[in-house]
Amino acid sequence: MTLADRACAVTILAATGIVCQLATARAQSAEAEVLFREGRELLKQGKIAAGCDKLVASERLESSVGTLLNLGDCREKLGKLASAWAAFRKAEAMAQRTGGDDKRRAEASRRAAQLEPRLPTLEIDVAHLVDGLVVRCDGEIVTDAQWSTARPLDPGNYTIVAEAPGYQAWHTTVPVSLGAQRQVVVVPGLARLPVAPVAEVSDVPGPVPRATPVVGPTVVMRRTWSTTRALSVGIGLAGAGALGTGIYFGLHANTLEDRADRRCPLAVCADPLGLAQNDQAQTSARRANFLYLGGGAMLAAAMVLWFVGAPDETILIPAAGDHQLGVAMAGRF
Repeated sequence: MTLADRACAVTILAATGIVCQLATARAQSAEAEVLFREGRELLKQGKIAAGCDKLVASERLESSVGTLLNLGDCREKLGKLASAWAAFRKAEAMAQRTGGDDKRRAEASRRAAQLEPRLPTLEIDVAHLVDGLVVRCDGEIVTDAQWSTARPLDPGNYTIVAEAPGYQAWHTTVPVSLGAQRQVVVVPGLARLPVAPVAEVSDVPGPVPRATPVVGPTVVMRRTWSTTRALSVGIGLAGAGALGTGIYFGLHANTLEDRADRRCPLAVCADPLGLAQNDQAQTSARRANFLYLGGGAMLAAAMVLWFVGAPDETILIPAAGDHQLGVAMAGRF
């Protein structure tokens, strides 16, 4: 196969499956494999909790269908039905996506379906919405999209907290146990905090009373874009441009090779134009291969930057006191 023919073949692969090639090229993690084997050995010894911890560590390093199936099995034995159900569903989706693993996909689907009728769930409803309301379940923010939705949870005690600027915080603890099908917690309307009046300055000599600071409404500034994601888009566009240019050079190399073969059908050629076309075809083929590699690497880097560049949020709380005006700022970055 000539260099131009190889460039043409790479052109077809790049146009139809560059993302799949990048995914399958990733090397297997030796550390994840060691943790997986240690977890399986601990499970055989009856050390369910310790084996589960090893499998969790292996899954964090490198996700696989086999690790997820074993993780779901040990979590079910520990009574963590919601976590087990999530592991089985993730294993089913992974096997479905990769293909060629119908047996384990069917097993994951069967195990998840068996757990669903036994899953304890917790639903959080909000009776009255106020500005700046934040609801948390064990410290984790429950967004408004998750309100009035039954969430599968593992057994345990869960603390529900609701708070908003200018209102008294509300909290309660809900026990979730095996066998409890569905529990509903209603966050009541929050009571307003009393606003302390600003003390007037007296003409009588003596210490001047300080006014109690007044806290203003919280302003939550959520960014829908980040610098990292903007960089990922730029790199992705550059990668796509490199692939497109590579495809052009690959097709151009194939065309020049055909022209050279028509002018010089034999192995030995004395036609200067045919020889020149053959040299140009090889140069175009080399450029195409270089652009495929560079473009694929840039697309891979862009995808990584997109996922790690999660947007952040900034919370501004204005406050006014005695001869003072300020603002407190907090955020998640």
